[in-house]
Order: sequence, then structure tokens, then C-alpha cells
Amino acid sequence: MKQLELRGFVILMFYLTESLTLPTKPQDVDDFRITQKFIEENVGYITIIAFAQYIQEASFEEAEMLRKAMTEYKDQCLANMTLPMCSKLPNDVLQETICAIEGLPQKHNFSHCCNKVDFERRLCFFRNKKAGVEFLPSPLTLDPEEKCQAYKNNSESFLNNYIYEVSRRNPFVFAPTLLMLAARFEVITKTCCEEQDKANCFQTKSKVMDHICSKQDSISSKIKECCEKKIPERGECIISSNKDDRPKDLSLKETKFTENKNVCEERNADQDIFMAEFLYEYSRRHPELSVPELLRIASVYDDLLTESCNTKNPPDCYCNAENKFNETTEKSLRIVQRECDHFRNLGKDDLKYHYLIKLTKIAPQLSTEELTFIGEEMVTALTTCCTLSEEFACVDNLVDLVLGEICGVNENRTINPAVDHCCKTNFAFRRSCFDALEADETYVPLSASQGLFTFHTDLCQAHNEELQRKKDRFLVNLVKLKPELTNEELWSLLTDSANAVDRCCKAERPEACWNEEVVTFIFY
Repeated sequence: MKQLELRGFVILMFYLTESLTLPTKPQDVDDFRITQKFIEENVGYITIIAFAQYIQEASFEEAEMLRKAMTEYKDQCLANMTLPMCSKLPNDVLQETICAIEGLPQKHNFSHCCNKVDFERRLCFFRNKKAGVEFLPSPLTLDPEEKCQAYKNNSESFLNNYIYEVSRRNPFVFAPTLLMLAARFEVITKTCCEEQDKANCFQTKSKVMDHICSKQDSISSKIKECCEKKIPERGECIISSNKDDRPKDLSLKETKFTENKNVCEERNADQDIFMAEFLYEYSRRHPELSVPELLRIASVYDDLLTESCNTKNPPDCYCNAENKFNETTEKSLRIVQRECDHFRNLGKDDLKYHYLIKLTKIAPQLSTEELTFIGEEMVTALTTCCTLSEEFACVDNLVDLVLGEICGVNENRTINPAVDHCCKTNFAFRRSCFDALEADETYVPLSASQGLFTFHTDLCQAHNEELQRKKDRFLVNLVKLKPELTNEELWSLLTDSANAVDRCCKAERPEACWNEEVVTFIFY
């Protein structure tokens, strides 16, 4: 895993909300080469991650069997790229291979996904992911000596098993994030296994988790169980735990962070520990907030202290911290309320059209398939969350996962400067950055001669989901062709196109009819 860039472990924890989308149809040769290189170098790890996230109940042995099959596929295609199977999208090949393993779909109850094709199958596998992982057995824990011996005996199998266990417990985490986490774990393992006191070395490395566990008497029983686990399983367990209700005897404010005159001194003594304690105290007092929102609050507080501790009278400066926290949450709440208003005021199809237009305008360089898939995920997030009592946290968490899809693609290939900026900005404020994006000014619209609106006779036989999918693709391509049009104008053209399809399907020569109608859309 030497080719992977290593980043700070706390940063990796922040990025554990990313979701997996293997690269799909590339825009050009350069994108294709970048994507292919990434897959070629990491095909084994990507296979284990995807399989463990799609089919969380599957065993490590089944994951290893699939890894070997996908590695053979990669080797065959590198030797001869003209083979028919080598022209398929990587994710399609992976899912076809999963479905082809005798008895596996029936054993783990995903046969219904294997009966679908293309987009519908990819969406089915995605929806098969389960956020709650209580049904999974606890991973086998080894003491430091056993861990080091296992790594020494077979480092590849050891790391594969680690990736498998983490991936199945974090089904919505983006693959490169998990790869970097595994790379970090490998470095820790290598370092500590060379030490005389291996146990102490492992403990002094994932520090924040130790601090949380030192306060386990005041934390939930689920956290207590996690703290009884060995390093590094302890950290994974804490991250995956379900949240508790706020204790009845817990005050809504922790005054030591806003009214204590010695805040700056305590922060300067150990900034990491201080901020971890703040995040812990604030989080348990606000279980209604999302993970991204809690990180925003922590970021606002850290910035405020950086400013306050450089003034003559710091307490006068940071005493207003709660007001800033409330302002931050109110801003995020308005964004969620607006999105749920769209859900309540628009039908499901119009809701999807709204986001297809918005997403295509801000990231037109994404493929049509990528945009329709992400638009579907936005609709799924809102229909899932906007009827729940915990509407805010649910929407904020899931929409951030959708943005993780976009930033995941951007990590493989830069989409455009504005999207790249939002993906690289402070993780906590990525959501508000995307919310403020307008149509990409660097985008050069597609040419109408590229066959975007070619009429196929099967359009007249399409029904329900297939017809809806074609309408989605038509709208995305229309925005790519005419990004300067308003939402109302685009919706109007979409309606006109649907009427034109109806007319032309009844005509004697449907294709000729459509060729006349499509001129209206091109020169609108």
C-alpha cells in the first residue's frame, strides 16, 4: 500500500462519512487513464471494500475468493484490452462476478439485484447496504504479540482482513478513504511490531480514543463495551456505535468551555486533547445534531479560541461562543428545511429533476450516468429523512454522503475548479460550500452534433422505470447543452420533449418525426 498518501488519523476519522462509488464512464482519455491506473494498482483492495460494503453478511473467505477472480480479470485485460469483457465498467464487472458465484446470491439474499441490469442493478446493490451493523459478529481480536505474528506470517492476508472488517462496518465510506486508513494502520503495525513494548506502542498511537475511554463511566454502555476491546478495534467500535439519548441530569451547556477564565491555558497545554474533550461534551449534549454539524461547531470554536487567545482579555471574546454555535446550527438548519420543503412541495419526479438540474449545472463534467445516479441518491436521502423526527441529523448526514460521492470522483479526476475548491475546503463546511455553488463558468457546452438526442425505437416500448431513466438522461444532456437556461425553461423543454415522444411514437416514421422535433430543443 506504499502508493497511497498517508494523512493524519484524525483527518481520516472526519472523512469516514464518504461513500463508495467506483469510477464510471470517463469523460475523456485522460480521465480514463487516471481511473484505470487507480483501479489497476488497487483492484484487490477495491474488490474487498466493495464486496464487504455491498454484502456485509459475507465471510472473509468469500471476499478473498472474489478478490482472486477480479485480480485474474485485471491481469487478462492488461494482457489484451481488446477482449469483450474489458470494455465494461469496473463496477459492472464486479457485480456480475458477485452474481456469478454459485449459490452466493441465494445465501445472502440479494438474488433480486442480480436479476436487474445496468443502472437498476447498481442502485439495488447500493440500497442493499445497511447502516446499522448490530447484526454483524464482533471481529476477532488479537493481543499485540498475536497481531504482529499474523502480520509477519502473511501481511497481505492480514491487511485484507482488516480492510474487510472495517468496510463491512462502514458501508458508505468512500474506497480511497478506507485505503488510506488501512495504509495508516499498516504503518502503525510495522512500527509497533518492531518495538519491545508492543502493547504500549499500539496504545499511544488512535490517543483521542483513549481519552474518550478514560471517561467511559459517564458514557453509554455501548461505548463501555467498545472500550473493553483491544486497539485498534476499540476506535472502529466507537465510530460505529449508535447514539444514546441525552442524559436527563446533563446540563445543556458545559460552562468550562465558555465561562472558565483559564480556557486558553488549558487549550495550549494540549490542543488535541482539549478539542477532543470539547467535541465529546458538546456531542453528548446535542444528540440531535449530525456528525458534520458537530464538526462545524468544533471548527467555529477552534477559530474563536485562536482569535480570542491572542487578545488582551480572552474571556470577553470567547464568552459569546454559544451564540456563534447557535448561528452555525441555524444556518445549517435553514439549508435542511429548504431541502425538505422541496421534498414536501414537489412530487418525487420533480424533486429529482430539481436536483438533476442543480447538480448538472455545478458539475457538468460528470458523465450523464454519474449525474443521474447522484440525483437518485439525493432523492433517496430526502425521502428517507424528511418524514422523521430526527429530520435535521438524518438529512445532513445522508446529503453529506452524496457530496462524498462527488468528491470521491474529484479525487480521481478534477471535475472543475469550483467543485475542487469545495472538496478541498474544511470538511465540516463542505456542505455549505456546495450549497452556494452556481453554474460552472469554465464549462464549454456540448455540441448538438454529438448525438445526445438520438431517437431509438425502443423508446416507444419503454415503460415505468426505463422510461423515467431515459427522461432523466434527456434532462441531464439538455442542461449540458443549454446550461444558461433557467430551471423553468428546462422543465418546460422536458415536458415538451415528453409530448414530442408521444406524438412521434404514433407517427408513421418516428425517427424522422423526432429529428424535426429535436431542432426545437437544440435552438431553443
